[in-house]
Amino acid sequence: MLTLTRKKGKLMKVEVLGINETLRFLGKSVTQNVAQVASIYEEEARKATPIKSGRARRNWKKTVNRQGFDVSNNVPYIGRLEEGYSKQAPKGISGAATRRANSRIKSL
Repeated sequence: MLTLTRKKGKLMKVEVLGINETLRFLGKSVTQNVAQVASIYEEEARKATPIKSGRARRNWKKTVNRQGFDVSNNVPYIGRLEEGYSKQAPKGISGAATRRANSRIKSL
């Protein structure tokens, strides 16, 4: 619990009780927000991935931690798809996925 008390004049006292609980709450809050943003990026990458067999589209994975997140795909041909090899996504995957994800995140 954070208590802010004003005294006469310019003195101010800040008392923090339960700092461990506060830090755990803040940590969960940040992690939850990062996880939500990571899910949006993963979703948009999946949507932007061309589909033939569906393997590349199904292979998107996200990893979330307190410092940030990673959205990755380890199919051997993902680099070629990113380079525009597929007629379904001639400009690649990441540009379109990032633009759409950023647009969605701004509206949160």
